[in-house]
Amino acid sequence: MNFSCGDVKSAVMRPAVIGGGVGQSPLLRGWLEFRRSGVPARFLCFEEGAWVDVAGDAAAQLRRAFQEGRVVADASSGGRAYLFDFLRMVRIDKATAEAAALGWIDERGACFFPAPDHCSGRKRKRGDAGVDDEAQSSGVEEGSGESSGEGAAAAGGKKARGKWGKAARLEEDDRFYQVVSKLFLSYGMAARGAVITAVRKVAHGTRGREFQRQAQLLAAARGAAAGSAKFAWYGAPAEDVAAAVEHGFAGTNAALLGARAHGDGVHLSPPQCPYTSSMLAKADETGEAHIVLCRVLMGRPEVLPAGSSQSQPSSDDYDSAVDNLQNPRWYIVWSKDMDTRILPEYVVSFKCPNLQTIGSSEATSKLKRPSPVARDMFPTLLSEIQKHVTPSKCSTLLHTYHCFKRKQMKKEQFIRFLRDYIGDKVLTTVAKKLRGY
Repeated sequence: MNFSCGDVKSAVMRPAVIGGGVGQSPLLRGWLEFRRSGVPARFLCFEEGAWVDVAGDAAAQLRRAFQEGRVVADASSGGRAYLFDFLRMVRIDKATAEAAALGWIDERGACFFPAPDHCSGRKRKRGDAGVDDEAQSSGVEEGSGESSGEGAAAAGGKKARGKWGKAARLEEDDRFYQVVSKLFLSYGMAARGAVITAVRKVAHGTRGREFQRQAQLLAAARGAAAGSAKFAWYGAPAEDVAAAVEHGFAGTNAALLGARAHGDGVHLSPPQCPYTSSMLAKADETGEAHIVLCRVLMGRPEVLPAGSSQSQPSSDDYDSAVDNLQNPRWYIVWSKDMDTRILPEYVVSFKCPNLQTIGSSEATSKLKRPSPVARDMFPTLLSEIQKHVTPSKCSTLLHTYHCFKRKQMKKEQFIRFLRDYIGDKVLTTVAKKLRGY
């Protein structure tokens, strides 16, 4: 594999998907997605390990049913009669009752695919138990970039403890240790006096399967190249690195770059630029700093200048950003995608006496301590929203808010739920009233 361009060789992947928000029932999520979707341009079903287009007259019949507002439709394809359920996102064979996952891409390019239980990589019959949530991992194959199983990485590793609970420490004679350490030290880090103290392999579970699903969605929407992953380094203070590995990204690292940030997104550097991300690291109490070798899905990036305040794609034509299309030094993934399109693979712990970090403690504290206004915003907002919605909606709203308060869903997910469930019109009315105009 050519590490210098960051490409990862395609592998056969088992798709999986993560549902809309914690606290939503599958039917509610399906209804919201159905209402949000434009007219489908393509329908796809998951067959024999891949998403396959529904073609011919069947696709036209489904499109017509969708436009008419019907949530189920009958159609025949390949000589078999099926029932297509848009709310449950499933296709059911009328003769055998076998179910296959159903998804679609609308005319705007927005993708709508089902939750994990509908996508297990095999056909299911009614009453089948769901597939167990097996933790899966992948390793960097020297010369290829293909993923390998958990066993290969764990065979030479020790079960981690403490903050690295989802990572296994590799022995120095482990092949993956040698490949990753060589990549880290070969581009100027050794010359700066860096010494590797540990390499740990990260276990993935559902996070890995969601990453695979995102790759398939990007490939379906943008072409095969857009679904190809790249290797990249993620740098941040030790506690942020540990959180990203164990639980997911708590926020972006853009504040550490200050005016040099290319928008408010997670900044990762190409594999040949470990020093760039290392400067965002901050040593922990042992004197160790940590960066993470990740796989990242960029889709179709746009160019952003330093100092930009952009925090999402400028249009539906783009998925991410870079500082330079031909020779990028930064890959930028937006916060809405950071936990689904960035997959931590290896944590590299190191000591480097000549490492000059950038970013201040003041900037870091801004990421970690939200202001009192931000903390108190939602109770006030919800109290006002309840005056504009029905009692049944209030009940669902409060239930979802309690899930958010118990940290069962992220802030970005809760905000998306509010926009989808309450609607921008009500939110705008409430916001204007709270601001006094």
